[in-house]
Amino acid sequence: MKKYIKTVIMAILVIAVIVGCYYQMTHRKTVAAEDTVEVTQLQKVISRQLDSSYPPTPREVIKFYNLIIECAYGDEYDTGQFEKLTTQARKLMDEELLENNPTDTYKSQLLQEIASYKDDSRKILQTRVCNSDEVRYREVKGQKYAYVQAVYFMKQGSKEFLKTCQDYLLRQDQDKKWKIVACHLSQEEDES
Repeated sequence: MKKYIKTVIMAILVIAVIVGCYYQMTHRKTVAAEDTVEVTQLQKVISRQLDSSYPPTPREVIKFYNLIIECAYGDEYDTGQFEKLTTQARKLMDEELLENNPTDTYKSQLLQEIASYKDDSRKILQTRVCNSDEVRYREVKGQKYAYVQAVYFMKQGSKEFLKTCQDYLLRQDQDKKWKIVACHLSQEEDES
């Protein structure tokens, strides 16, 4: 009988150890490598796959374009990252704008603007895109257009704050994607 009790106790201990090990292996918190790596805004922008996750609305197109602008004017990046930023920006542009603004011209003008901003000690602090109900839609000759306004809040030097408004014209292409056709500086509309 003593032998039987010892065998039962040993079996229970072995089962308890196995169950404990199983529980420990299946319920412990694992730290994935991506959880410990902080992804920068620049990395998010250049890694977004616009072919499969293109912004669905004109407002979202301009919001993503603003992220590109913020990265281009504010972040430190290498030549390869700058190339990826400009590629992402050009994917948001309409064919007409792309034809009138070749890649090399676009890149050199952007670099000049960035250098000018840095020379003037300007920094984009925040961007804001109009609300969804403020986007104006029009149809002209069977093509759909949208007008979106964005506001850029900047700091120049250590004390001066600036606000710039930009109006964007977007056109829906044959794939139903909204693309930037043109933009120009504007006066902010009254928010009354």
